[in-house]
Amino acid sequence: MTLLKEDGSDPEPLINSESVEDPDTDSAGVRALGSVRGHRLYSRRWYILALYSILAGTQGSLWNTWGPISDSAKFVFGWGNSDIALLTNWGPIAYMVLAVPFSWLMDVKGLRLTVLLAGFCVFAGAGIRCLTAFSLHAGTWFMNIGQLLNGAAGPVAMAAPPALSAAWFPHEQRTTATAIGITVGAILGAGSFLIGPLIVTQKPDNRTGHHNMTNAWDEQSGLSQGNSTNFSTAKNQIMLLMYVEFAWTALIFLLILAYFPDKPPSPPTLSASKDRLSFGSGVKQLVRNGRFWLVCVSYGILNGTLSSYGGLLDVNLSPNNITQVEAGWVGFYGSIAGGVSGIAVGRFSDMLGGHFKLTILVMTIGYIGSLLWLILMLYHSIIPFNTVSMYASFLMLQVCALGSEPLFFELGVESTYPIAEGVTTCVLTWVNNFFGLLLLLVMMIPRIGTDWMGWATLGSGAAVLPLMLLFRERYGRLAVDTGKRR
Repeated sequence: MTLLKEDGSDPEPLINSESVEDPDTDSAGVRALGSVRGHRLYSRRWYILALYSILAGTQGSLWNTWGPISDSAKFVFGWGNSDIALLTNWGPIAYMVLAVPFSWLMDVKGLRLTVLLAGFCVFAGAGIRCLTAFSLHAGTWFMNIGQLLNGAAGPVAMAAPPALSAAWFPHEQRTTATAIGITVGAILGAGSFLIGPLIVTQKPDNRTGHHNMTNAWDEQSGLSQGNSTNFSTAKNQIMLLMYVEFAWTALIFLLILAYFPDKPPSPPTLSASKDRLSFGSGVKQLVRNGRFWLVCVSYGILNGTLSSYGGLLDVNLSPNNITQVEAGWVGFYGSIAGGVSGIAVGRFSDMLGGHFKLTILVMTIGYIGSLLWLILMLYHSIIPFNTVSMYASFLMLQVCALGSEPLFFELGVESTYPIAEGVTTCVLTWVNNFFGLLLLLVMMIPRIGTDWMGWATLGSGAAVLPLMLLFRERYGRLAVDTGKRR
């Protein structure tokens, strides 16, 4: 049995093959495919990518816990739309505060420590939420603290895929790996749209809810003495959801603790073997890179606003008499469709070896059209409402949004090479969370309604077109690996 180094990285391989044809076995007993100039591909890269993707999906699922069960949560805790928005807000708030520290950690200390710390934050956040079982009165505090801790893992859950793909994958698989890291997380995160409403099935009926209950809280049991059967059922179901999510996060954390190295023993590409700029120098160059900011702002306003809109999907659809279960299915299928689209577009882009800008423009036009369709149908009745049309428009919206997301990441990294991937993507996703936070902060204004969110999201998508038309493509890292100027 081979032990890992103290820093968690893999041991040096016993065989340093340079043959393309002959597969070797490294010192950990894992088959590695040889390549020229000592660059090697390890089959374990798919396990590392899968484990990271599961962590990212779990973090996203916990972030999106409350939107799909907002009716039941309002009933049990006495919350309003602003409380649901605050719980969702902790994700972007924590991200904006911790993006720089995590970016530095990823750049200087490597992937293992960074991902391990993120896994612990998700695990601890899920555990604190379970303390509500001991004091329902303090439940609002426990839930908010738990969401904040889970949000602390956001910089790693959102920004690490390009760094991981650069460390483990060859150039012809990098965009695909980045797409998998982003979209598989989204697919697994879609489970929150489904699992929440399936476990938390008890909702207030139309005649009574928490706010119009006249009876006080029972200090001993924490249950409302009015309509106590429905209330107790809803509370128990919410706590069951908390326990299930906590158990799952514990398993993920243990798997990361057991094995998640910084990088493979030998780099997969020439660019992976080259040093990146120091953290400070990289940040300074990034600030002055106008080409990068066109990509960054485009990605932030497109995906940031849509993430917040989708995170409150039940709230946005409820004025149209769409139940939280139905809204959960809409969100679930949308995330699945978007995830499949992201992987397909990523693979297609790897085969093309570039041309990300054109693909992003096409996907953005589809995004605008599908969202306009949804808005005119749901909020203004210009297009007749029907269930099939609602599903189709939201699925197309997610296909276009998630399909373009990996391309924004890779285009940003290519435009800023040799700045470290983790630095570039942390800034990208910081801007994404900034725009998402703006939308959620406005949502916290009492009695503001929900119609405006759709139009704000649509306007954000439309703003991407002129920004991307101004962008001039540059593929610096790909040129190093292929020897071709791009």
